[in-house]
Amino acid sequence: MSFENRENIRYLGEDDFRPFMETAGKEWLKTSVVSGNIETANGTKLNYYKAVPQDPRGAVVIIHGFCEFWGKYHEMAYYLWQAGYAVYFCEHRGHGYSGGKLPEPDADIVYIDDYQTYVRDLKCFLDNVVVPETDQLRKTFLAHSMGGAVAALFLENYAGYADAVIFSSPMFMFNTGKFPAWLASAYGGVMKLIGKGRSLAPGEKRFSPEPVFERSSTLSKARYHYQFDQRLRDRHYQTYGASCAWVAASLKADSRLLSHADRIQIPAAILTAGQDRLVKREGFERFMQKAPQTKEYAFADSRHEIFNAGDETRKAFFDLIFRILDEGI
Repeated sequence: MSFENRENIRYLGEDDFRPFMETAGKEWLKTSVVSGNIETANGTKLNYYKAVPQDPRGAVVIIHGFCEFWGKYHEMAYYLWQAGYAVYFCEHRGHGYSGGKLPEPDADIVYIDDYQTYVRDLKCFLDNVVVPETDQLRKTFLAHSMGGAVAALFLENYAGYADAVIFSSPMFMFNTGKFPAWLASAYGGVMKLIGKGRSLAPGEKRFSPEPVFERSSTLSKARYHYQFDQRLRDRHYQTYGASCAWVAASLKADSRLLSHADRIQIPAAILTAGQDRLVKREGFERFMQKAPQTKEYAFADSRHEIFNAGDETRKAFFDLIFRILDEGI
């Protein structure tokens, strides 16, 4: 089943997604997407992708989430490009083909010392790739999950880089499960102090070649397996578990971004998922109290990944994205 939006972009349904991505989608990736890398101040190389149509009407910087990579956003990038928007995507350090991973055999564990490192990386990408190419274009950040935390921290410190921001299920307060946040933070901090911050956090798992669609954050089996098959084929895409240091850094980042949300002065939208198990609603509410220009758009029938939800919800998600891009928040 396929859908048509107001700009005649054909939204892929559950049945035709995989056939399209393996034919016309693959050709688009080959002919219209450019990849490259940049080096940060500390020598880490970051891998990025861009797809720029002729005479773009604006630019969208996609900022991805925890353990994600370019392949998870092929569909989204294609729609944006087809609608006339220049698309920019940089894999966070420790993800995809970017540097900063732990050495084998622990390369599937995500480590970060502090989220300010992610923020500096984003600034490096913007300064060296995005801004020089989009000086006259309206720019929008589209940030998902962990990427939402990175985008918020960035925007609280740097003005002038974006005209609007769309947060998709942002990690403003991530769910630590059976461990209270204070205990998870304290444990992570202690582990860092004794030199074990890179070890797998309690409750986290290593990458397994066995799919777990039923427990995943997506409701689209076709999209889940499209991404999972990429993980199986390529070790670079097998990041999976959080390190103790990542947990501590994430909780610190959430606290910091919620404290300074009032520094964000551009229009902001938060897209929330009603069946989200990874982030807490309290984080959205606290953020909006500090940044009252933020508008919430709720998707009751979605898990964490709204862009990978069921057909109708996914259509509503992309219709909203294009409306915001065309008309504002």
